[in-house]
Amino acid sequence: MTNSPVKHPGAAPAASAARIAMIAGRALAIATLGQTTHAAMLPSAASTVDASLWGMLSLTLLVGLVLLGALFGFTVHAHRAGAMRIARELDREGKDARLPAIAVTGPMAIAQLARSINAVRRRQAEREAEHLDVQAAYAHDLRTPLTRMGLRCEMLEDPAAREAMARDLAEMRELVEASVASAWMQRSVAEPQQRVDADGLIGNLVRDYRDAGRAIALDGHIGRPVAACPLALRRVLANLIDNALRYGTDVRISARVDTRSLVLAVIDSGPGICPAQMEAVLSPWVRARQGQEHKPGSGLGLAIARRLARSMQGELLLQNRRGGGLEARLTLPLAMA
Repeated sequence: MTNSPVKHPGAAPAASAARIAMIAGRALAIATLGQTTHAAMLPSAASTVDASLWGMLSLTLLVGLVLLGALFGFTVHAHRAGAMRIARELDREGKDARLPAIAVTGPMAIAQLARSINAVRRRQAEREAEHLDVQAAYAHDLRTPLTRMGLRCEMLEDPAAREAMARDLAEMRELVEASVASAWMQRSVAEPQQRVDADGLIGNLVRDYRDAGRAIALDGHIGRPVAACPLALRRVLANLIDNALRYGTDVRISARVDTRSLVLAVIDSGPGICPAQMEAVLSPWVRARQGQEHKPGSGLGLAIARRLARSMQGELLLQNRRGGGLEARLTLPLAMA
């Protein structure tokens, strides 16, 4: 997901006030020092002043030095605070090896640093997008020779060799499809969030499955927009539905709204997942082992769904149902009114 640099509403007035205060302080300090130096350089005949005048000049010099020290300290504090802010933003949002957008605020040097980081971030995103496009294109082009090999496999006379070759080709197709899905998943992560009509999106998805002859039930109604990425949300739900259809029956989507979030659950009546593997199956290339080894799949569907859910500030959890089957629960934030 691509975040735009955030400029806080009160940052500009505060920075302007700080600059004005610094300029005024510097002018006062310089004037004080100039006045003191001028008095000190007066001829001896004109500088026969009493002790009280010299005390006043010394006090003026001291005040000027204090002002200069205060201005220096304020500048150092502003730069340190700006550097710490950038470090916190990088630590908080940059955990997936992708630089976050940095707010361009603070002193001139800190603002320039933020602009440079944002420029590097844009170039990184562009290079990553180009790499993913090439990866998806290569994986997509592998489908054609695999199809030809499948046709030639049917001409083998030895049934055992033909069956073994068919299994190998099926595994290769799964890897190719997984590579394409992984590349497009990475592209979907960079999709900007927006207000999404979740009812319309889910309704269209369910109709697509029904048109393909797959019975998908839908319970519940949302009735308000959701903060999400349309393509990513559709991919998450499709992966969860495909997983439910692969391992179970009576697939159903349940939708409900909490105080601040939307909860979508894809429920099936399959064998579920062993509790010890519940977290592992959300990692790439991991499949549950409960007598389902013969089922097709690469072990990427749930991992992709979880990654996309987190890119939308949501979460994906798996839970076995008491009556049998699995519930994959997706939680997303509601859009602000």
